Amino acid sequence: METELTKAIKKRLHYFRPAMNSSMRTIRWAEEVRTETGFVDVIRFEDYIATNKSYCSREQPSTQYIPSQPCKIPGKAFPCEECRGCIYHKHVYELGILTTCFEVKITVSDFKSENGHNFHGNRNYYAVPVEIYNKIESLTPPGIGIIVFYPKSQHMIVKRESEHREISYEELAYMLYDALKKWV
Repeated sequence: METELTKAIKKRLHYFRPAMNSSMRTIRWAEEVRTETGFVDVIRFEDYIATNKSYCSREQPSTQYIPSQPCKIPGKAFPCEECRGCIYHKHVYELGILTTCFEVKITVSDFKSENGHNFHGNRNYYAVPVEIYNKIESLTPPGIGIIVFYPKSQHMIVKRESEHREISYEELAYMLYDALKKWV
């Protein structure tokens, strides 16, 4: 049975700090999704810019796509103020699916238990109340981020950023399929 604190943290994680802060993005989440090693507390799928193939067409025909290059204005780095809104600057973004796994731990003993350390996403975080952060910081494996929850204000802050890791299409499909069962 979940405590009220766990429920509050899970609810706040659904829309916490998306990769693309835009109303045009797609973002979906699910709770208690099965992974290869167990269930993850909260999992989020969202659009993100996987590759940026934007280019400056001052010297290139507009039909030819080339990777991002330095600005064609001498002495300026790309992107520069002159390129912002420039009719020659063409944006070509390829979107991907960013998978973020969150494990909620509300006590140190819960953190130290063998259960619930299922990290299979592109980004992976522990979400913990502020009271236990100092006790678990040194115990957190490298590459795993830590998000601190402040119960009184219901705010969250990333204290340690997660490292991005690539996941296979098979892993992504498996997690998406299991999350789909929660959505229907």
